Formats: sequence, C-alpha cells, structure tokens
Amino acid sequence: MTELSQSESRWPHRLALLLVLTTYPLIWIGGLVTTTKSGMAVPDWPSTYGYNMFLYPWQTWVFGPYDLFLEHGHRLLASTVGFLCILFLGLAIWRKDRTQIWLASAALVLVLAQGILGGLRVVLDATTIARVHGCVGPLFFGYLVYLECRTSRRWQLMSPIESEFGRTYVLRSVSFVVLAFLQIALGSLIRHVPATMPHQSFRVAVLFHVITAFLVAANAMILLWLAVRDRQSNRHIVVVAVIAVLLVVGQIGLGIAAYTVKYNWPTFLPRSSYFAGFVIEWESNLQAMIVTGHVAVGSAILAVAVMLATYSSRCYSNSMKISKNSAPQTSHASAKEVMV
Repeated sequence: MTELSQSESRWPHRLALLLVLTTYPLIWIGGLVTTTKSGMAVPDWPSTYGYNMFLYPWQTWVFGPYDLFLEHGHRLLASTVGFLCILFLGLAIWRKDRTQIWLASAALVLVLAQGILGGLRVVLDATTIARVHGCVGPLFFGYLVYLECRTSRRWQLMSPIESEFGRTYVLRSVSFVVLAFLQIALGSLIRHVPATMPHQSFRVAVLFHVITAFLVAANAMILLWLAVRDRQSNRHIVVVAVIAVLLVVGQIGLGIAAYTVKYNWPTFLPRSSYFAGFVIEWESNLQAMIVTGHVAVGSAILAVAVMLATYSSRCYSNSMKISKNSAPQTSHASAKEVMV
C-alpha cells in the first residue's frame, strides 16, 4: 500500500472522529436548551423568525437574548452534524466501501430523524416529542462512537483473544449499553415531566432511575474486574473500563446534585436537614450547569459502554464461537452418559 492510499484510508476515521467531537457538544447544548427552557425561543421551524436558518442575521442571535443564542446555535450545530454525515456517506460511496456505505446511511437516517423530532418539538410544543428527542440524541451519539471505533486502525489491529471470560465480557458489555441507554430514557422522562403526570408516577420514575443507576455502576465495576483479571485482555478495553467506572462514580454524585438543585436534598440520604440549605435557586446558572453536566456525563457513559461492547466483540469473537460450538458437544456427551 502506498503512502497516498494509506492517507486516503484514514479519512473515513477522521470524519467519524470529527462527527463524534461535533455531536458531543450538540448533546450538552441541547441539554442546556432544555434546562434553561430555551427550546421555544425560536417559535418557527425550519425557518428562524421567517428567515432562512442559515441566513438569519448573526448579530441578532450572537448578541441577542441568551435563550435565542442557545436555540439558534443548537440548530446550526445540528445542521453541521447533518452535513458531516452527508460528507461521510459521499466519501463511502466514492470509495465503494459497502460496509461504510451502510454505516454512513444509518448515521444519516438517525440525524435526519433527530432533526425532524427537534423541529416537531418546536412546532407542536409537545412534551412527548421532547422526551423522544432527548433519547434519540444520545442514541445517535452512541452510534457515532461505534462508527469511530469501526473505522479506526486500533480496531483493525486488535487480534482475537481466546479467554474463558470472553463470552461473559461480551454479554456483560452489551447489557452495559442497554442499561446506560435505559438510564438516559428514564432521565429524559424525569426532565420532561408533563403537566398531567401524577406526583406518585414521578416518584416511581425517580426510583427506577436511581435503581438503574446502581445497576449501571455494578455493571461497570464487574467489567473492570473482568478486564483486570484477564491477563490477556486488550489494553484499550482495560483503559476504557477504568474510564467507565470513573464516569459512573462522578455521575452518581452529579445525579444527587442535580436532584438537590432542582427539588431538594434526597430524603433517603442522611443529614437531609443539614443539606437542605444548599438547595440552589430555581433556574440559576449553577443549577443549569449541574443539570446539564449530568446529561452530558450520561451520554459519555453510553459512549464508553458502546466502546467496550465494540472492542470486546472484536477481541473475544473466537471465545464466542468456541462457546457456541462447545455447547452442543457438551449436551451430546451428556446424552450419551444418560444412555449408558
């Protein structure tokens, strides 16, 4: 392979990495829009106060009201992500790489769906659409992380590992992804509470959110324990597992802080009367930063969960095959013993 072809082959990964780095700020800016209730700062869509979205006078929104700056900036950044997805698909078609064409097409479909949901959220001002919009965003971000992993050289250079923990690690990492996304979905339900939602239903949603948080934490710690215990484990898996545990621990602290600044110090935690004085004023800047940080770290946890699932499925693919092939042999041997 020539140097030129090597340089060209890196471009899909560069674009995928750029998509990840562009989409992550889009996630937490979207969370900031929700936290500050800036979503209806621009009442029309896809236009902006009658202007073409891209031709709206920049002085008006850059130096205008803060909520307008957030909402319109969120739209422009989302459009940038959409254009990058189109560029990635065009590059895949030009290179005639069928796998990347399918991967890029799925990314484009997801970003278009998210954009339409965001527009309908403004046009219809519906809480249900806002909840779905809050779930599809992290889902799209997680998919882009998978895309970045699949197009990277580190993924291509990962050699298969035959390990007794292989099958367990793959299944555990997939369950980590499912739990992380479920946690985001429950968080979206709590953030976008409809006016008709009974208080008891809200408390049940919060309870499930807390339970799922501890399940996510337990899963992350088990994955780290398995990665450290397996001496053949890939170093990328170990590093990402460590990051996952650190993020989960920090997220639990942010979750307690987010609940405190929005409602009150959780009654199920000790010394509630002492910490009651730390409740921040409603819709303050500190509250917006804490709650938005909680949203951003939640998406980061989903990202590292996707990375662990992608890397483990790559490294432990042989272990999965061995487990599948050995299962029928074991049952066949057992059947013979019974006959004897």
